Amino acid sequence: MFEGNWKFIAAAIIACNFGSQAFAQTQGCISLKSVPQVEQEVVDANGKKTVQLVTATKVVPGVEVTWTVTADNVCKQPSDKVTINNPVPAHMTFVANSATNNPAADIAYSLDGQTYGTADQLTVQDNGTTRKARADEYKFIRWTFKAPLAPGAQAVAHFRALLN
Repeated sequence: MFEGNWKFIAAAIIACNFGSQAFAQTQGCISLKSVPQVEQEVVDANGKKTVQLVTATKVVPGVEVTWTVTADNVCKQPSDKVTINNPVPAHMTFVANSATNNPAADIAYSLDGQTYGTADQLTVQDNGTTRKARADEYKFIRWTFKAPLAPGAQAVAHFRALLN
């Protein structure tokens, strides 16, 4: 089994014009990709309307973007302790309770990228008093996968953010 703590930061492409590119990087055995998506109404050949996530090309302020983050194990051995650290993109605000994944990971948040905790653990100083941090103050999301990522396997996580 491959030992090691694989921590990655999925830097996001932020601007009103996302273009057609997603962010991707490979480090060690993990290839990480972050794709901005928006909901779009699609009509099929029978006229049936559905809402689907499509890759974002242009986003205007007030639009909610779903970030799909994938981690692929590109090696021939399992990758242990896979952790994805993803910043909330600049000029965007994290949407409360939107960080999702399969039950295979623990989710934590950070206000500074250094100290992580659950939503109930994060606090801020506000006018001399300590209060619970609000979701719109989160600047980073961390997914810590509980099991090794098998060769060729993929771990997927999502979160939503609103373009300011």
